[in-house]
Amino acid sequence: MTSLISILLPVYNAEETLKSCMESILAQSYRDFELVAVDDGSKDKSLEILRVFSEQDLRVRIYSLEENRGIVHALNFGIRQCEGEYIARMDADDIMTPLRLQIQKAYFDHYPETDLLGGRIELFKDQGELTPGQLKYRDWSNSLSECEEIYQDIFIESPVMHPTFFLRKKLYGELGGYLDHPWAEDYDFILRAYQSKKVIRKTREILLKKRDSPSRVSRNDVRCKKKAMFSAKAHYFARQDFLKNRKVIIIGSGNSGRLAFKALKDQQVLVSEFLDNVSSGEERRVLGIPAYSLKINEADSYLKVRRDCFFILCIGEETGLKQMVRCLDQNHLRQGKDYVRFV
Repeated sequence: MTSLISILLPVYNAEETLKSCMESILAQSYRDFELVAVDDGSKDKSLEILRVFSEQDLRVRIYSLEENRGIVHALNFGIRQCEGEYIARMDADDIMTPLRLQIQKAYFDHYPETDLLGGRIELFKDQGELTPGQLKYRDWSNSLSECEEIYQDIFIESPVMHPTFFLRKKLYGELGGYLDHPWAEDYDFILRAYQSKKVIRKTREILLKKRDSPSRVSRNDVRCKKKAMFSAKAHYFARQDFLKNRKVIIIGSGNSGRLAFKALKDQQVLVSEFLDNVSSGEERRVLGIPAYSLKINEADSYLKVRRDCFFILCIGEETGLKQMVRCLDQNHLRQGKDYVRFV
């Protein structure tokens, strides 16, 4: 019988966390699902653990790949095996909340125009405390639920956690599945959904307990590092309609601003100048282009003669960022239309 929901679970050397992950899946209140587990050539006991669960529950289907070819290959292979109308993504080191599938399926029933649905998450560590940066990222991600909010912040970071993805299988076909780029495959998929004007939303409920550990792919994979993620942002930013015939100005000439400049240059996007929100009193050039410095109370006059430009905010310091966003908004510049943030 074809299951209505397919849970797609790639697994690689996950023996320490896989048991709790599997238990959370099989404890779902929504019962009409299949679990498509793709073991990507694990060298530990992951495959043995999966086989124990498959012997206990016929909904668990295991596919074992002889060699490790990476998550993009494992995901695309798994998608082809999924028989459900919907696919719910899951990672082997995370834990589903008991009502996850029930909540996301009900959301699609109520809002059928939705294309990609995520959910809020709870971050945890097996040992130690979460860092302020991790808590800030969690709070930012959990603050986004409506499509407009997600679109506005799409170039900050991936706004939907990958293991909360819930979508119709046909969307993978429409967007070409996962692509093997030098940056993270989940962020790339979301950026392509955004580029295709798909409706991306998140439920307000916490659907996933996301484990932070030293072995997480996001901690160790070069595709998840800041330089790679800026390359992804620049790649899709350069293809947006709002950029046509507009000069680009980067606000902030620090590390993030310079990374943004180099990534945009690789995409043939010309940046006309840098702007810093601290006055240095000197005329400068950064990476070969003018860099203007001014106090925040001087920004209004600066912006009035540059209203037709597009701005990229690369300010990391929170107070300065809020002041500049307020100034842009007061000058009737709209986030997602006239300016975006690269972080």
